[in-house]
Amino acid sequence: MAGASARWLVLLLVAVSVALAAASGKRERWRSGAVGGQVVEKERRRVVADAEAGTVTAVDVADAEGTAYRLHFISMDTGALFLPVQLHADMVFYVHSGRGKVTYIEEESGEQSSLEVERGDVYNLEQGSILYIQSYPNATRQRLRIYAIFTSEGINADDPWKPKVEAYSRVSNLLKGFETEVLRLGFGVQREVAEAIKSAKTPPSIIPYNPQEKGDDEKPNWTEDIVDALLGVRDPEEFLNKKKKDKHKHKEKGKKSKSKAFNFYSGKPDVHNCYGWSKTMTNKDLDALHGSNIGMFIVNLTTGSMMGPHWNPKATEIAIVTEGSGIVQTVCSSSNSSDKSRRGRHHGDERRGPGGRGDEGDKGGGGGGGSDARRCRNSVFRVKEGDVFVVPRFHPMAQMSFNNGSFVFVGFSTHMGQNRPQFLAGKGSVLQVIGKEVLSLSLGQKNSSAVEKLLSAQRDSTILSCISCAEELEENAAEERRRQEEEERKEKEERERKEREEEERRKEEERERKEREEEERRKEEERERKEREEERRKEQEERERKEREEERRKEQEERERKEREEEERRREQEEREREQEEERQRRKEEERARREEEEREREEEERRREEEEGGGGRGDEPEREEQEEDGDEPPYRLSKKLKKRYRVRSG
Repeated sequence: MAGASARWLVLLLVAVSVALAAASGKRERWRSGAVGGQVVEKERRRVVADAEAGTVTAVDVADAEGTAYRLHFISMDTGALFLPVQLHADMVFYVHSGRGKVTYIEEESGEQSSLEVERGDVYNLEQGSILYIQSYPNATRQRLRIYAIFTSEGINADDPWKPKVEAYSRVSNLLKGFETEVLRLGFGVQREVAEAIKSAKTPPSIIPYNPQEKGDDEKPNWTEDIVDALLGVRDPEEFLNKKKKDKHKHKEKGKKSKSKAFNFYSGKPDVHNCYGWSKTMTNKDLDALHGSNIGMFIVNLTTGSMMGPHWNPKATEIAIVTEGSGIVQTVCSSSNSSDKSRRGRHHGDERRGPGGRGDEGDKGGGGGGGSDARRCRNSVFRVKEGDVFVVPRFHPMAQMSFNNGSFVFVGFSTHMGQNRPQFLAGKGSVLQVIGKEVLSLSLGQKNSSAVEKLLSAQRDSTILSCISCAEELEENAAEERRRQEEEERKEKEERERKEREEEERRKEEERERKEREEEERRKEEERERKEREEERRKEQEERERKEREEERRKEQEERERKEREEEERRREQEEREREQEEERQRRKEEERARREEEEREREEEERRREEEEGGGGRGDEPEREEQEEDGDEPPYRLSKKLKKRYRVRSG
């Protein structure tokens, strides 16, 4: 009867998913959805630290609102030490195996406290605390394994005003970043101590550690001194005068307070039957989680069992499979999400990191586009030991174990203190409150008989028997995947056919376009050829015109030159003729003057002869002198002057 009731619940979960898919009018995928379940496989974890004494791996996940969480998986050999770190985010951790001691120094009080931890322990530490872990040797050499979740606005923050931060930083990095003189003066230690700290090689994050008792209580513990000074919990005067304190005060200073963690395996589970058990703790239930908004839960399903269908109205579940394997089914409860919700869920998808299986089946082409790839989808996926799976709030879920093994997972819940899980089956189901008739109409049933059987068949709601449910869901999911792959293959072939047709059409259009371009090119070349010929013709005409003008210009210049030369020759000829005429006139004048002079001389000669012949004396000399006095020159003097002038011109 119990197995039949469980199958009714599985059918109910499937019916709800089918109804939601029909309401949205879109085909849902079983494997996983864009905002449905998210899986990060163990093999996909990234390595943070790797040493001979242990390893640290990490995974980043996000809820539907885009808030990021970082998971660290710390694995330490027996007799090892996880060196001190300062937390940059709030930390909640769960001890999966082994035994050890967690020592921490809180930022506010500065007091050093220690926790003796073992399998099942849970505790919370606030950001700013300093933490280191020691694993104890044991007979079975079982490693100390701790699963921790870190929450901070700075982890994977996309807001540029909020810088990204790591989960923690090593104390050695905080100290070695300072110069030697700053360390010496800032911490009040001797130079050799500061130099030793600066020059020492930084060890791995996890080292082998075998503590030995120290016989000398007065021997100073410089490591503790520097940590105290770093946190500002010791006054400088007290630090410098440490050696002056008496032995009693020194021992009082060295005392450590001890706290106690909560253990999941102590006390009674919340639910316990032959099909398994579960336990949930929040900050309201547990002092160890005080100040944290993270709750914890553990579920242990025996073979062929199921955690009944339920959802969280305010919390996102981040679970780690610690033993066995199982099937997880999630249902997308919202077919029409607001823009803000879609943005938040898509933001969360981007934070999945490598290995997330929450986006399979979102690669479909065609008209789906990016918006279809981001829509909420139903999910069915198998998880194994070490895998991490995330179920956002408002997503109904069910976890089932296989018939051949148990299925154990431990996890963290966000906003757990304000969350109250809602189960679909049992007396306290919300479906009981809705009523049979309304629920029948919602599920598309013509009468309420099937719904009445569904609601009355199961009285329990949490952990149920469900033999072969996981196998059937996995087989159905595999069949659905094969069907989807076949549909995708056909869609791909149809898409490729359309692409080929589109490619052929595009090639034909390209060929026609090239032909048009070739024709236009030929026409353009012909037009350019004619333009070039016309241009050459015009250039030839212009050249001939310029040659004619040049020839006319040269002829004109030659004509003007000849005219100038002719004019010059004419002027020169006229000048020569004028000079010749002047010379002739001058000669004529000289000849006339000479003749006149000769005539006067002849006349004078004749007159003298006559005087000589007639008077024989100088009786006329007084008269000649009178003439000279009157200004007239005697004829012989005038004749001499004319001769002298003629000789000068002739010379």
